Amino acid sequence: MIGKPRKYCAPRSVSYPLQLLDVVVDTYARGYHKRRETVEGNADVPRFLFMTSGHLGDALTLSYLFPLIQRAHPTCVIDVVAGDWCDPILANNPYIRRLIHLNHANTNRRSISRFAKWRDHIHTTKAAIELLKEESYTASIDVRFSDSPMHFLLPSIKVQKAVGFGSRGFGGLLDEEFFLPDGEFHHLDVMLAMLRSIGVHAGLSDIEPYFNFPKAARLTVRQKLPFLDGRPLLVLFPESGEISRFLPHSFWQQLVGKLLDETDFLLVGCGQLPQTAQLMDQLADDYPDRRDRLHKAVNSLSLSEVAALSELATIAFTLESLPAHLCSIFCPTVSFFKNGTGLQFFPLANYPDLVFHNHQFSRDLTIDRPGFTSVYVDQFNEDVSNQALQWLQMTVAKKA
Repeated sequence: MIGKPRKYCAPRSVSYPLQLLDVVVDTYARGYHKRRETVEGNADVPRFLFMTSGHLGDALTLSYLFPLIQRAHPTCVIDVVAGDWCDPILANNPYIRRLIHLNHANTNRRSISRFAKWRDHIHTTKAAIELLKEESYTASIDVRFSDSPMHFLLPSIKVQKAVGFGSRGFGGLLDEEFFLPDGEFHHLDVMLAMLRSIGVHAGLSDIEPYFNFPKAARLTVRQKLPFLDGRPLLVLFPESGEISRFLPHSFWQQLVGKLLDETDFLLVGCGQLPQTAQLMDQLADDYPDRRDRLHKAVNSLSLSEVAALSELATIAFTLESLPAHLCSIFCPTVSFFKNGTGLQFFPLANYPDLVFHNHQFSRDLTIDRPGFTSVYVDQFNEDVSNQALQWLQMTVAKKA
């Protein structure tokens, strides 16, 4: 991965401009940036700066690395630069000393104009640089290998070793430039490869997924959902960060019908989007005689409360990305990965985990984790629902 010719993670329309940009950046880096004075550091207290322009799922899985780093460097300090939209994941993390906001315009999903996104980008970049100037870091690690890394910060901060991917430009500013492996990979595998640069040697089997959230969420979720009375609970999280990865309502309707017919679960629908609220309303209309088992918690629970709810759940049914990662920390989970990146973002779980996906290149691939199963499907249809229900019944039976 290190020392290979630069390989851009982008279509030609993007990679060609990046190559031109990197001619300038590489010239600057050789002539000035990499001749910078050696940064003095305290060897007894390593200081690591992590950067990510990603979203909640990216922030959650990034946090899985922090215990491994602290295990290798017990006295270390960890700071993180991330978009403020990651606060629900990172603000309560016990391994982070300082969380610094930089809202990258290219990954900002807020419903504001492009101009407003770039204005916010510039404002938060300036503020981040002012804070970062106060520190000298042993190493900086930008974990973003697709769009929008934050390497542009490097000339403005003091760091002994800058590590990251050169796959989306500005790679010349890095002291150790990584590139993606050929073929399919898990995103945490490539991050773990970078950690070897700071003396952390671990694999996927060493990761113990976690999410720290305020204890008060366990109380507030029961206050908001007073019907939780100890009956078996199923969390339904039918949304993702990408609309193209949603499953049609018809799929959820026939799946929920089977769950209502063949189990005695309470079903709680979680999410933030109007589509999820519409789905839960439709399910209530479809099964009026069982409305007491269908509960809509859309736009009413914080992320911490969703985690607390998952702790109480017997099982969760989710789409890909954040819901799959979060729920599988706390309970057995069935996830549907439609039009996603396959193996790259399969969840690491603490409980039995079943993933249905239609990613052709991940067809015969899986993760070497206890209880993990992936199934390639051409379509998300009734056969998939039947397999999911069978797996649920088998998992519940084993637990009993």
